[in-house]
Amino acid sequence: MSKLRTVIRHEYMTIVKQPSFWVAMVVLPLIFAGIFALNYFSNQSSSERIEELAKDLKNVAIVDHSGLIRPEIVQGAGLTLSGAAQQDALREDVRQQRKEALIVYPADIKASKKYQIFLSSDDFTKNGSVHSLGNTLLEASVFAPLGSPDLIMLAKDGASTDVTTYRDGRETAGINEYVVPGLFVVLFYIIFLFSIGYMLTSVSDEKENRSMEMVLTYVKPRHLIIGKLLAVTLVTFTQLAFFGVLAVVALLVARALGSELSLPAGIDPALFVFDPLTIGFALAFVVVGFLLFAGIMTAVAAAAPSSKEANNFSAVFYIAPWVPFWFIMPILTDPENPVVRFLTYFPLTSPTVALVRNTVGNMSLLETSLALAVMVGFMLLAIAIAVRAFSRGALEFSQSLKLSALLKK
Repeated sequence: MSKLRTVIRHEYMTIVKQPSFWVAMVVLPLIFAGIFALNYFSNQSSSERIEELAKDLKNVAIVDHSGLIRPEIVQGAGLTLSGAAQQDALREDVRQQRKEALIVYPADIKASKKYQIFLSSDDFTKNGSVHSLGNTLLEASVFAPLGSPDLIMLAKDGASTDVTTYRDGRETAGINEYVVPGLFVVLFYIIFLFSIGYMLTSVSDEKENRSMEMVLTYVKPRHLIIGKLLAVTLVTFTQLAFFGVLAVVALLVARALGSELSLPAGIDPALFVFDPLTIGFALAFVVVGFLLFAGIMTAVAAAAPSSKEANNFSAVFYIAPWVPFWFIMPILTDPENPVVRFLTYFPLTSPTVALVRNTVGNMSLLETSLALAVMVGFMLLAIAIAVRAFSRGALEFSQSLKLSALLKK
């Protein structure tokens, strides 16, 4: 037992002392937040600039075949409405750069919902500003008969909805019920991407640099693999605790901002639901799913003669957790679908499918428990295969471990 503790302590400290571990944990979330913020403000600034440029476009010709465009709207924009007979000459003026642009509204615009723009250059900003001008003239002309500004805004922007949902006769919090368990889906992928490779690189690198021979003189193969897996599990809990602290801080900030914070899709931090059973299953799926893939990666590393070949073999296992998103609509809306049931219990897809279905609540307690039990069974099988593969292939440096050797007593 003391040797097992030594292995766990050594592997855990080796991982958490790596600067790259904390870079991934701290810097990457900040980078993603910065990218989203920059993208939001840059898009907002770009839209405002295009709208400003659209207001300053005075050398643009307008031809209307549809009869929808109102002359007073065009004049209000500082432009004039040209006759249909002038279209070819105006197009030539654009080609010769005597006009900045020509906007042509065809007679069949109601059916085609398209109009033409001819530009004197391929400048992206000018393209966007002329598009904005064309859309503004069309919208203003179509909505003008409504008269009232309030009616125009209602017709243009629509109305927001206040949705009340029920489940089993009780009122629910709607999408806010899915936010907390949905975070575990995100956490699983973060942990999977950041940590699943540790077992692969740890075993394959130790094999390749021949340090494994020395390690096996001190500790049994079974203790070594289980110790590594337990250490990586502790790393996973460290990551969960870290991101949990970040989530709590973000929630407190969101609640402090209150009405000043505008979140999409009706998400309201004050309405988040913390269901212990749902959260417990989500946490179990994350940990068991992670150990399942860690066991598989260990078996691959033990069977391969080098880290390069181990990485090649492991590619399919990195892809597998993303496969369910090709079937996301049936998973969300048709839980009785045979494909969904298969993906729920198939070992390479069960963690993500079970997490998603647990989030939206389309699994019964019995089915959730069964999915977890099946996943635990596959996890134990993967770890057993990893231990056996390691015992048989730890000292194989020239060739991959054959299946016959793995099955041999």
